[in-house]
Amino acid sequence: MPETSLSISPALRRNFTWISLSCGLYWFAFSLTRPIIALYAASLGLQNAAIGIVLAVYALLPMLAAIPSGFIADRFGRTAVMRAGSIMMLASGVLYWISAEPWTLAFAQLLAGLGQLAVWLAVQVLVTEGPAQGSESRFATFSLYMAIGQMAAPIIAGYLADHFGYELVFVGYIVTSLLLIYTSWQCQEDFSSLSGPSQTYVEMKEARGIAAYTVQPSAGHEERWFKQCLKLLQNRKFAVILLATFISLFIVDVRTAYLPLYLESLSISNTHVGLLVSIGAASALFVRPIYPRLKAKLGFMRMLFLTFAVSLLLLFVAPLLTNYYAIAALVFVTGLALGTNQPMTLSMIAVSTAPEERGLGVGLRLMSNRAAQFMDPLLFGFFTTFTSLKMSFVLVGLLLFTCCALALQLYLSAERELPLSEPNLKKSRELQR
Repeated sequence: MPETSLSISPALRRNFTWISLSCGLYWFAFSLTRPIIALYAASLGLQNAAIGIVLAVYALLPMLAAIPSGFIADRFGRTAVMRAGSIMMLASGVLYWISAEPWTLAFAQLLAGLGQLAVWLAVQVLVTEGPAQGSESRFATFSLYMAIGQMAAPIIAGYLADHFGYELVFVGYIVTSLLLIYTSWQCQEDFSSLSGPSQTYVEMKEARGIAAYTVQPSAGHEERWFKQCLKLLQNRKFAVILLATFISLFIVDVRTAYLPLYLESLSISNTHVGLLVSIGAASALFVRPIYPRLKAKLGFMRMLFLTFAVSLLLLFVAPLLTNYYAIAALVFVTGLALGTNQPMTLSMIAVSTAPEERGLGVGLRLMSNRAAQFMDPLLFGFFTTFTSLKMSFVLVGLLLFTCCALALQLYLSAERELPLSEPNLKKSRELQR
């Protein structure tokens, strides 16, 4: 095949750059406010239980809307959902900025959670669609923008909060949302119109086929997806995926939302708190390149056990430390374990689900993420009503330890049934390769 037929058109490349930039802006906005909200709520005079409610409100609607939002994106289009989400993020930023009482702050959280869900859902779908050629480069660029947003925002948020107050952090969120609105209007989802002559006939036909399927949902599709959802939840290995995702995101949210409160009690500045959160995000990048080798050498079961054991150290060891550098080392080491969760669970979804169930599987995984962000502050708020913040870390750790044991037991029981279906499984893996 000639070299020109394998090239990506400039319009298509430019479109994916806008999508990746939107991803980076989304993660910058999210990481700018998430570590600060708990500290800002405390500055308004809220106690631990009330802070927990304010934090939990953020994930309430996204947890309920994770799967229905997929239907909405199919019906109205991915770019329409992303633009609506970015506008909701802007409105939530204004509410953050003017919030001087708990109810305004809680409503801002509610709106921010829904808007950010819409944007994140849209950019994930957009980056995975389009022609297969150049996909590895596309995903690498997408991940780079995401990592830059996750690492840069907490440091900037801490510095702004220390030197100019929390209001300027929210101004930064507003400006980022405005930029996101602009980039969302530059993104397009009709990839066949952008491909030009370099796009092959088969790829154009596939793109049109995807569009024709996604814009015409029906009640029959919804009923079929509901049955598939029940079927997936009965799959033990898929249940392990949901549990592992829940546990990992729960610990990440503790690191982002409640570790800053503990650090504040040690009189550590907001700038240093933001640096710690950035260290946790950056550590995940170190493990991603070597993850395939670790997986091949250790296997899924051992990897799952190690990630659980190491990441739980954050809850059991952090309350015992008072030295900033010791806490930073702990955050880095546990971040290495937490960084393996996303590729591990996504690869597990590919192995344990049929191709037509992958979209639903990712939607359920996203719902598990939001459930963790919803339960984390509620549990911390509940425990801190009758015990100290340090003891709350330990109690939450014990609950998550129980979830880890359940996940490992489910995986072992699923593996015991493997010999019965091993021939079919080998055929399935060969087809996937």
